[in-house]
Amino acid sequence: FRDQHHQRKLKCKARENYITNCIIIMTTLLFTKTISSILRRKRHKTNLIFCRSHSQFSSPSTSTGTCVGEVVDVSKDIRHVRPGDIIDVPYEITVTDTMHDLWQSAFHSQDRIHTSRPFARSMLGLQDRALPFSLALFLTSSMTHADAAKVQVGFGTVSYIWPCFAGDTLTKRFVVTGVRHTSDGHRSILDFACELYNQRQRLCMMAEKSMLFDFLVSESSLGHREENTKPPEQSFRNHLLSKAPALVGKSQSLTPLRPGQLILHTMNRALTLSQMQQLASLVKLTHERHFDIRKYQEELLLPGGCVLGLTLSAASRDLHEILHEEITSVKYVEHVHPGKDLLGAITFVRDINDNVPGDLEIVTVRTIGIKNLDVKRDLQGMELPLELFARDTLLPKDVHQICKTQCPLLQGKIVVVVDRKIIRQANPHQIFLL
Repeated sequence: FRDQHHQRKLKCKARENYITNCIIIMTTLLFTKTISSILRRKRHKTNLIFCRSHSQFSSPSTSTGTCVGEVVDVSKDIRHVRPGDIIDVPYEITVTDTMHDLWQSAFHSQDRIHTSRPFARSMLGLQDRALPFSLALFLTSSMTHADAAKVQVGFGTVSYIWPCFAGDTLTKRFVVTGVRHTSDGHRSILDFACELYNQRQRLCMMAEKSMLFDFLVSESSLGHREENTKPPEQSFRNHLLSKAPALVGKSQSLTPLRPGQLILHTMNRALTLSQMQQLASLVKLTHERHFDIRKYQEELLLPGGCVLGLTLSAASRDLHEILHEEITSVKYVEHVHPGKDLLGAITFVRDINDNVPGDLEIVTVRTIGIKNLDVKRDLQGMELPLELFARDTLLPKDVHQICKTQCPLLQGKIVVVVDRKIIRQANPHQIFLL
């Protein structure tokens, strides 16, 4: 009897343990399921952005409802700027040797200040090859914040004040210097002073830039800011002039120049769509006229900096060897399309100043970019109107009128007119004759 009672107690104890274990397991499963449900609801709430069903937000458990997207506009509202307003650009670019090489793969140059590290260091006293003028200008003037611009009108004075090198981290800012309406009263032209700085906050380049916007700014915003500051010291130019004694007798210039000379450059180049988009991305351009092939199809436009780069590179070989250059005026006349338009150039020598140290000379030239024309074959022996080259101020409407009345072959072919001063090493034979 005692053994039977003991066995019954053991069975009851085992049954109690079994029930207790079942309760623990069920409680654990229920707790885990509850936690998972809470976490799942939190994830749905996190991913649910502006979701609404009729007039109320839909719950995470429902599959009905709609999502409304939102466009984030980070560009500057140009409609409300006034002369004197400063636009600080928050982006920074560290220039690499790859960027330098990519630019030179598209724009021909054999000037050793940009291609030869030993020449730049030993002969010119620079730390490295300087960035090409056209690349520095493209970096200075690219405006990620002004996507509403229709086209670039041109440049005023552009000064390469301090050399830029691979490894420099560049920042920039823009100052609104002028706001005006176009003559037809339907659009607006804004003038900017573009400033490029390196990582030491050294001013490297200044450029006056004009852009056309397809809207009218308010009358209260019109005006022009008078410059009260004196021009910055031309440290880069002065440094190169100081190195003239070291360059005596070492000129590699190939072409002697004379005032009144018109040079028909033989080099013609185009940029493909891929090249254009790579170069535009290089300087962080975002305008849809350079990228949106579905919207603009055959009407994509080459950025103004690339048009200028192609024009200067077409003239580079015949003006070799250029050490420094500055622009006094750039006027864009016709559009250029990637992959379709081939660019060449002609250059008119307006003046030569040899009253500088050593074998150097300062040459004032007007280079005109021409599209879809074989300059050497089509213009050789042809008399061109001197007005295209001698007139001090040449506006796009003047170009159209001159070509229409005096040179129909060039009508619709001139894309840009560039006035600049270059410092170059004189041709050795030219030096001997002098």
